[in-house]
Amino acid sequence: MQPFSIRHGKALVEQRIRVTMKDRLRQRLWLTVQKYNEFYRYQPDPADNWSSKISIAEQTEIKLRRLLGFSELKSRAAEDAVGLEGYFMKGYPSCALEVIEQFTEELSTFGEHGHGKGRASNFQAEINEAMMDFECPWRLSDGRFFQIDAEFFQAEIIQKGEDILREKGFEGAHDEFREAREDLVDGKTKDVILKAFKSFESTLKTVLNQHNGDIMELLRLFRERGFMDDIPEAPAKAIGKAVLGSLATLGNELAGHGQGNAVIDVPRHYAVLAIHLAGSLNQLCLDQYLRKQSASPEV
Repeated sequence: MQPFSIRHGKALVEQRIRVTMKDRLRQRLWLTVQKYNEFYRYQPDPADNWSSKISIAEQTEIKLRRLLGFSELKSRAAEDAVGLEGYFMKGYPSCALEVIEQFTEELSTFGEHGHGKGRASNFQAEINEAMMDFECPWRLSDGRFFQIDAEFFQAEIIQKGEDILREKGFEGAHDEFREAREDLVDGKTKDVILKAFKSFESTLKTVLNQHNGDIMELLRLFRERGFMDDIPEAPAKAIGKAVLGSLATLGNELAGHGQGNAVIDVPRHYAVLAIHLAGSLNQLCLDQYLRKQSASPEV
């Protein structure tokens, strides 16, 4: 696999890709690398029984030096950005991503009978959790980092969803959506999910001019009254249940009565998902509502 700085070399030089990282995030990522680092024995020469002991971090540094064409691993960001730890902690933020990618690959190939792949999967999950906790727009997938466009989610989904509710007079839905965003700041993840769901439910009730009914009844009416008549009936039914009902499932399983006797501590990223879903679903309902309004003959 090409190292991050080679794979995205031109974009980094032209600053079309900018990697920024808080110091505390970089420290947490390095501690995560240390947590998963371990020694193993390998046989340099298959014809010789002699074996050597090496750590995954050491192997990562050896591989990176070779792939980058360096005699020693060093970043131009600082004089002491030398060696794996220096390169990671004192180098450019992209250096940290580069080390994590190569470390993931070495971790994945370490061990037998799938041991390494399981460890690599757990490592990837912890890296992504750290990225989310510190709101860094990079995610690790199959050992490679990709950037999520946080500005797109904010401007096109969250903010646009709130603005359209305000402009069209859906006051109840707007208030619930705004409260969900405020609860996210306070870390009230279950309240976020519940209020995001209530915002969508209120949007449906306003569009349908219904004052009661559970979510499944509202989704059925939304389809039967022609708000999804721009696609065939069979996919409309499937989408109405699986896609438009997804926020209800999230709320029921993580924030409502569906979680049973177990008390679930809901991680922040599920609350963020609920807000994104509510923004998108509210916007879809309003777009379809306005489409039907404009198609109605003037009296």
